[in-house]
Amino acid sequence: MRIPELLTNLEFVGRAEGDRLTYHVFKGRTAYLILSANSRGGYNLNVVDAKIPGIILKKFAGEQVTTNLLGKNSRRPGVAGQRFGRLNSLYVMVALGKARKLKKREGRSMVFKIAAH
Repeated sequence: MRIPELLTNLEFVGRAEGDRLTYHVFKGRTAYLILSANSRGGYNLNVVDAKIPGIILKKFAGEQVTTNLLGKNSRRPGVAGQRFGRLNSLYVMVALGKARKLKKREGRSMVFKIAAH
């Protein structure tokens, strides 16, 4: 992806609360951008393909998921990729109102409830 394309016409979608950070989610033409403050006074920026939330919603609607479950039960490269990327995808889902972060955990993993269609 080209950087100018990622940053053109961004629309604020919402926020997602992690364990320690708040993630601000923006929608661009082809991707979601997840922005969070870091401990050095700067920001971290991560990218999630715009198709991923729809894929997660279609496959896991109404279910409780973790990043490990997404990786094991999805064959799509964008969903099954790195654990950190899957977590960012779940934060996008929360910001969109298509998932919520539960207080319970499975081991060290956060649990998210995906909305029913």
